[in-house]
Amino acid sequence: MATVDPVDDRPPPLPWRRLSSLLRPIRGGLAAMMGLSTGGVLVGLVPPLALGLLVNALVDSGDTTEAAFLAGVITLAILTEAAAYVVSDGMATRNEGRLYRNLRLQMFEGARRRSSIDEDELSGLPSRFISDAETTGVTVSMLDRGSMLLVEFVSATVALGLLSPWTIPVVIPELGLTWLITRRMQQPAASAATRRQEELEQMTRSIARELDRRDDPQSTDRLVGPLDRVLTAEIRLGWLQAINLQGSGGLAKLGPIAAVIVAAFAGTSHVGTLIAVYLLAQRAFWGFDGLVDLSLSLQSVRGAIARCFELIDSTAPATEQPTRVPAAA
Repeated sequence: MATVDPVDDRPPPLPWRRLSSLLRPIRGGLAAMMGLSTGGVLVGLVPPLALGLLVNALVDSGDTTEAAFLAGVITLAILTEAAAYVVSDGMATRNEGRLYRNLRLQMFEGARRRSSIDEDELSGLPSRFISDAETTGVTVSMLDRGSMLLVEFVSATVALGLLSPWTIPVVIPELGLTWLITRRMQQPAASAATRRQEELEQMTRSIARELDRRDDPQSTDRLVGPLDRVLTAEIRLGWLQAINLQGSGGLAKLGPIAAVIVAAFAGTSHVGTLIAVYLLAQRAFWGFDGLVDLSLSLQSVRGAIARCFELIDSTAPATEQPTRVPAAA
């Protein structure tokens, strides 16, 4: 049974094998979603490269015909990239909805198998079907955004290396520094996220309990305590997430500037080429920063996902056979 150790507040690792089994019924939609995301990223390489050529054509030779053609290419690439992302995002939402539906059915069957549930515990279970269950959407996000960001990072880094090789010895160490700084703060954020989910469940129980005693004038005062604990947990989680997200984001903004400076000192004098270096470096750092943020999201949902599987793994009475859960169509 997947449980959270009451002594060690660190949530258990993500059960990847079990999560993959939840994704198996929607694998067709996931494959189409990932294809559109990665295709949009590859098309997105065209504008920065074409813009560099456009600027060089205008500055070096004043060739307006070539510049007009390149402007059309850039416009078409941007529209194609946007269309791919729109369809991909729509499919991601559909995939997440089907995932939540299947998971909630399994959680419900697990709750039914419990031999006994006291009234206080029962009042808190519905929160797991909402806030906890929806954290599993990070698996769809990992496949959607993760594939997109990985391709964006790798493709932009390769293109940057081909365009200005001397930028790579500067870009790679800065990326490593970003990872080291943010990695150290992800474990506290994961523990804080688990604490928040636990306080939300306690709040749900308290609300149900106090509504049963709503004629008591002290019921509102008693509810203040659980609400304050949720507030404290949310504030702590918010600060830890802000340190991670904004710290890596700040380093990601510095990277493209450093790449342009290195390219200029290495002898690159064409304005268009320097613009292309900046835009490609920006895509590379945005991709890496997005992967770091996605890693934080994965760490933050470990406790909530463990609570979902804890409910699914509830022991059935000896006389009862588990019910087969129908998959989403």
